[in-house]
Amino acid sequence: MANVSDDRRRAARLLIRVEQGAFASRLVESDPTPGVRSRVFGVLRWQRRLDHRLEPFLKRPLARLDPEVRAALRIGCFEGTELGVPGPVATDAMVRLVRTLRKASAAGMVNAVLRRVLSAPGPDREQPDLRWSHPKWLWRRWSAELGAQAAERAMAAAQEPAAPWVWFVTEDARTDVESAGTTLRSHPWCPASWTAAGSPGDLMRQVSGGGAVAQDPSSQMVARIAVSVAAGRGRAADLCAAPGGKTALMRRLGEWDLLVAGDRNVAKTARLRRRLRELPVFAADAARPAFAAGAWDLVLLDAPCSGTGTLRRHPELKWRLGSEAISEAANRQRPMIGAALDLLSPNGVLVYATCSVEPEENEDHFEVVPVGFERVVLDDLLPAGLPWTETAAGGVRILPHEHGDGFTVHLVRRRV
Repeated sequence: MANVSDDRRRAARLLIRVEQGAFASRLVESDPTPGVRSRVFGVLRWQRRLDHRLEPFLKRPLARLDPEVRAALRIGCFEGTELGVPGPVATDAMVRLVRTLRKASAAGMVNAVLRRVLSAPGPDREQPDLRWSHPKWLWRRWSAELGAQAAERAMAAAQEPAAPWVWFVTEDARTDVESAGTTLRSHPWCPASWTAAGSPGDLMRQVSGGGAVAQDPSSQMVARIAVSVAAGRGRAADLCAAPGGKTALMRRLGEWDLLVAGDRNVAKTARLRRRLRELPVFAADAARPAFAAGAWDLVLLDAPCSGTGTLRRHPELKWRLGSEAISEAANRQRPMIGAALDLLSPNGVLVYATCSVEPEENEDHFEVVPVGFERVVLDDLLPAGLPWTETAAGGVRILPHEHGDGFTVHLVRRRV
């Protein structure tokens, strides 16, 4: 049986590390215990709502408390309000937790605050941003750009845990998983994407062993669009390839004359070389790619972005981003787009994608395209059932939803 007290202690320590700048998804890879995972991601997803419940009963703002005490209060509030743990049980557990974390002097305060919070009635009404625990600035932006209903659906979807979806490197790997007794469920609109109907353990062991690749379905669709637009042939370059999932899927689905990958991060490039093995991999800035100009039938630029489409898997981003991060990302993307267009051969196509749903990082770049280029409509490349809307520049926006992350994709072709 899992040690619940130990789960709480480890969850608190991981939450402190996230506050210091770590990414939760990377931390829980080394500690996949369900009790730890549920508390870490649960607190991060519902943090604003939890803080809103706690703050009226605190004499000092949460931000001024010790990190250990702040983590304990949030975990206790999460257990009592979201997990259904009885208030006295959650409270007593957090009192023990702060003592374990060497903050015994705060035990009385934690006891008093949580007893009051968890016995108080919940609010009758909440604004959508508070109900779905998103920053107010993001609610204002999304409701203005997308409409209130679409914005609320996207925020509600971001609060749900993301299922692990994979594609199999070989059919034998899929057969091995099913032979082990795991029931696989196919994705509703992403071809050859699978998740486990029950426990994902055997599925994740295939990922660890190289028999399958874990990749969000929306991300898989970007690679599939790239393969479709080039018919899986010719010369193709992926400019921001790390961690390599899209390049690997393009390799599996296409019969390329040449497929190369690049990334500016040297450490990521080293991991790419190990993952992609026989493919040429270069350490190169996408704004100054180390590839021949005018020579590529397909260029994929999955540009670094704010990541507002990935809040299901990276809920801490909500509390790190501000509206200024979106304009900063857009400024970094512009020279990359110019460099990517320079690489295209006549009739070559740029597939520009981001895991952001913000116009500044996407369609605003393509309201006007340079002379000699044209925008390409994506409609015929999309599978039935994909929940997409058209952008102002003729691209495709996929909002965060129950079956995948948010992504935005645009195509630009060099005229012959």
